[in-house]
Amino acid sequence: MSKIAYTNPLAGRPDVGSLGPSLPERAEDSKKIRQAATIPLIISLGAQWVFFIHYWIPETSAFPANEIWLTQLAPLASVALTSDGQPQVEAQNGQWGLPALVLLVCAFALFWLSRTRHWLGRTAMLAPAALGLVAALAIVIGLAVRGTLSSSLIGVLLLITWVFSAGYAALHGLLDNLGTLPPKRWYSGLPLLVAYAIIIPAPIAVGRWLFAPEMRYAAARLQDNTVALRLAALWTASTALLYLTGLLVGAAVWVAYQAWPPRRQMSFVGRALIVIGLLIITAAVGWPANTQANKRVTELTYSSPAEEVHFNCGAWILDQPTSVVPQREPAKTLVISGFTCRTVTAFSGYQQLSTHDLPVSLSPVIANTPDGARISGRIVAAQYGDVLVVAGSARFDVNANELLGVGLNDSAQLWRYRCGRGSMGLRFANVPGGDNPAEGHITQGELNPEAVVTCQGETVRINPTTGP
Repeated sequence: MSKIAYTNPLAGRPDVGSLGPSLPERAEDSKKIRQAATIPLIISLGAQWVFFIHYWIPETSAFPANEIWLTQLAPLASVALTSDGQPQVEAQNGQWGLPALVLLVCAFALFWLSRTRHWLGRTAMLAPAALGLVAALAIVIGLAVRGTLSSSLIGVLLLITWVFSAGYAALHGLLDNLGTLPPKRWYSGLPLLVAYAIIIPAPIAVGRWLFAPEMRYAAARLQDNTVALRLAALWTASTALLYLTGLLVGAAVWVAYQAWPPRRQMSFVGRALIVIGLLIITAAVGWPANTQANKRVTELTYSSPAEEVHFNCGAWILDQPTSVVPQREPAKTLVISGFTCRTVTAFSGYQQLSTHDLPVSLSPVIANTPDGARISGRIVAAQYGDVLVVAGSARFDVNANELLGVGLNDSAQLWRYRCGRGSMGLRFANVPGGDNPAEGHITQGELNPEAVVTCQGETVRINPTTGP
């Protein structure tokens, strides 16, 4: 009978069936393999998140180099998954994003299989790695065929990183015994939840997606506003509730991750109950969030912003229904703004239609009636239907010496009358809103709406629509 002896009496028993290194080294290698398997998930999920947030919060389109970054990441994002099938940049036109979706599914599969202790799971890691390689090659070939490879270099580099990390994890997971999965701590995944809460647009995007999709479309219509109100859909009371709902969903996902995999333990039952409770609270908060968001969408679409936003100079409403019947047409509003009150902007609801800069300042302006009475008000004007007749000044002493007609529908200058160097007196006859002597709205026997101007001893009658 023979006996096997060890040179080192303190050496541990060999692990039969293990092709890998000793236990301490195996633990370190297993950690590296699992980290490598996480990188593809970070890349795919991160790109999808960027497009998801950009779609559901259009206000982020004002970020510097926004379109450039989206174009670079476009190969890694699926329009079907992130933006309801709508392309967000030119590079996504005609692209459904199936390879990007395959990459995301493979990344999740690789992440999950790298954390299984069964040998079959470690062997199966080769499948998502190989399928991801095929999807990455399809993306690169498609970019090359369309001639857009140079505009997506960052995306291509991320694809290479995805394939390399997945291949490393799959190969070493097959050859090495991954060992026991480290136990979850109470703080496992907590840094990701904190980051999710700090990146405020992320929970808001989830909240809009679940409870206020109409708010997203209302916000998108305001993104061409250049003068004001571009963020009117974001700075609202419903946004705080939508952020809270998104945060609660993130917390529920974190607790569910803590509870996975299912097991017959009280800790699992307790975490499962917490997840259910968080989802119930989310629904309870989501209901008033949806109500407030829908109310705000109605305001943004139909109401005039004149009373909500404090413009520098003044605002006139062309069409503001007063009946209790729900409005069918957005209110038309003309706004005068700017440091010298030269900018006129037309709004339909809260959406900016057009904006123009006038050649003269509209405020402050000193104006008198032909009888010499001072006209009060910061802006000397009268509204005749869809035309605003307003006095302006190009003089150092800000005395009125010009009269302009501005269209309330498009903010364009329709006509212009100049008095020259002499003093100008004016009054507005037959104003639809009625006479108001303090504002120069005075009718003295005129039968038709007109602006009566005296300049250098002469009297000129101006039709509000056609001009002098």
